[in-house]
Amino acid sequence: MAFNDLEYHAVKKEVEAFVESIRPPAHVRNELDIVFTIDDQSIEIGEKRPVWRGEPGEFSLLTSAKITYVRTQKGWKLYWMRASEKWELYQTADTLTEALEMVRVDAHGCFFG
Repeated sequence: MAFNDLEYHAVKKEVEAFVESIRPPAHVRNELDIVFTIDDQSIEIGEKRPVWRGEPGEFSLLTSAKITYVRTQKGWKLYWMRASEKWELYQTADTLTEALEMVRVDAHGCFFG
């Protein structure tokens, strides 16, 4: 079940602030930027880069973190993208703030290297 309107806006506000805090400097953002999407109860965070030898304005997204709210458990699950392009559970968290902090710390180099 997707977030309701209040939940969606609260989640979006928190994730926007987090992503803004880890984005590269403005002069680099044409070559590398950090972006996010919210779909149903999942948030995906990753890198946006121009496609090598692609058309002008063409870019690729490399998603490296996925945070999903599990309503029945009233908690969050944080996943990382393996080289096989399959999501693997990294850790669970009680709050979105806690899950985002795990992405920021990246203790095992799973999200942004």
